[in-house]
Amino acid sequence: MEQFYAAFADVRPWHWLALGAILVSIEIVSTTFYFLWPGIAAVIVGVLLYVFPALGPNSQIMLFAAMAMIATVAWKRYAPRSFTTTDPHPTLNRRAAQYEGRRAKVAVNFANGRGAVLIDDTRWSAVTADGSDPAAGESVLVTGADGTVLTVKKT
Repeated sequence: MEQFYAAFADVRPWHWLALGAILVSIEIVSTTFYFLWPGIAAVIVGVLLYVFPALGPNSQIMLFAAMAMIATVAWKRYAPRSFTTTDPHPTLNRRAAQYEGRRAKVAVNFANGRGAVLIDDTRWSAVTADGSDPAAGESVLVTGADGTVLTVKKT
């Protein structure tokens, strides 16, 4: 054990910063979030060693281990579900379904319950759920989608 601590006696701040950069680089490739927190902990230890050069090897190792473990456990426990799940978003690859609940502007007068609406910079074919015929310029609410045809209703 004495040899282990002797190896850490000559550790400089840049060693910890390099370890942090390596771990964060591995994280970028792996996208698991398991290497991110130890990488950040190594960078913090490097900065602390730069500010407090008398920080001993025992303290460096303990700080690194504690910060890495606490940050990793906290991330896995408190991170938003969207960061920790591999389930796809329910409207992924269904662009029209992503517009449900949004307001649209009628582009052309509807006829027989069919027409076109504008959302952002895109023109969409649309039908009204009740068969009404909104006029151009009116605001409608998107209530659903069937393929690339939006279902709308007057507001």
